[in-house]
Amino acid sequence: MTPDERRQVIETRKQSTGRKERLWARDTWREFDVCQVPVEGLLLNVDNRRFAAERTLVEEKLGHELDPENNPDDERALEVILLDVGYDVDGDRVTGGHPDKDYQALRSDWLRRRQESPLWIRPDGIVRNGNRRLSMLKRLQREEGLGGFEYVDAVILEPADIDEVALFDMEQREQLTENLKVRYTDINLLLAIRAAAESRAIDWYEGGDINRVAGELKDIIGNDQSYAIVQLNAIKYMDAYLEDSDQAGQYHKLIGQIERFRDVGRAMARIEADYQDDAPDMLRLLFAAIRAGLPHGTIRDLRRMFREDRARYQGLLADVDSAEDEWQASADPGQLADPDLASVTEDSDTDEESEPPGPNVPNYPETAVRDAVENTLDGFQASQTDDVIKTLRQVRNRLEILTDERTQLARALLTPEVQHVREALQPIIDWADVHRIHLTDQ
Repeated sequence: MTPDERRQVIETRKQSTGRKERLWARDTWREFDVCQVPVEGLLLNVDNRRFAAERTLVEEKLGHELDPENNPDDERALEVILLDVGYDVDGDRVTGGHPDKDYQALRSDWLRRRQESPLWIRPDGIVRNGNRRLSMLKRLQREEGLGGFEYVDAVILEPADIDEVALFDMEQREQLTENLKVRYTDINLLLAIRAAAESRAIDWYEGGDINRVAGELKDIIGNDQSYAIVQLNAIKYMDAYLEDSDQAGQYHKLIGQIERFRDVGRAMARIEADYQDDAPDMLRLLFAAIRAGLPHGTIRDLRRMFREDRARYQGLLADVDSAEDEWQASADPGQLADPDLASVTEDSDTDEESEPPGPNVPNYPETAVRDAVENTLDGFQASQTDDVIKTLRQVRNRLEILTDERTQLARALLTPEVQHVREALQPIIDWADVHRIHLTDQ
């Protein structure tokens, strides 16, 4: 159905409800007529920012942009993105997956109470607010038949009255509020905040301007300026990471990484304020930790080590640089690839303690960098205690693990890694020999 055909269907079949909907538009409260319009005249908005990252990832795998207006399979793909988890792309179709818990709740509530608030639509039927509800209705029509689902309440926003600038502002307020209520860790929340910040002419490299925009956005981001600052700094360093990876603007490649970038933002805001000359090295180290898939809490530990043990921090920086040298010099370092679609679209609430793997960076020396960071932080954390007995017992416990019934040390000495095992073991033997004197009578 073309835009003109949808417009005709809506115009000739719409029915007044006699009700009004109060919306914040053009910096004031206004009342809009609520009509009942035929569902068949409505079209999902492919440009909806609420699922922008997932849509782009799906489009990359399909090899074409989604066009629900002309391709029924693409409309079905948008439904899956909006309503399901665990889906993937097989050939030219989006397949698999299962309804998420939000869809189940929405469906049950609609069947019990019907519609709570109207959709926002343009006269040509493009839905600007309410795409998940429309997707749910279209699926219900297929599963249950048309009975009771032919019409939906809607506010028709005429371009002559509410232009794109005003509608963009309305959408920002509604989508940010909805994202905070539904999936506050979603990358699309940050993308919506980014769009709102850009519309306010933010200077990302001026801390004072980030504070200004955070103040302007706080009433639609949890009414908390500090929280807004955290989100804006996360966006700043997410952009920096993508630029460093030669993938500027490819936000879909960072689905599942948001908590890591929130901690990068927190760390770098303080480093840049107090240690500006050290900021480039610290950012390079934090990006290495992200590429190695280390949990977001590691970023906080690295900042603490930087402040309290500069020599150990410098040693780690040198180790990471050494591990990355060959990767950076390779003909195809594989800076950043698409994540696995089925994994990143799976329900993240199945295990609240788990953390998504790091970004997909082909050929990156993940093991070497991870080992360097974890070993250095382990030494740093051990250095924070003065309890000699506790430390000795911890060392003994770790060594005993290597010689228990699993005989890990003996088996490792029979592998091709035998030389590396010996190189790691020898300093321990040397240390014991040197300090054996402490057990003799004085």
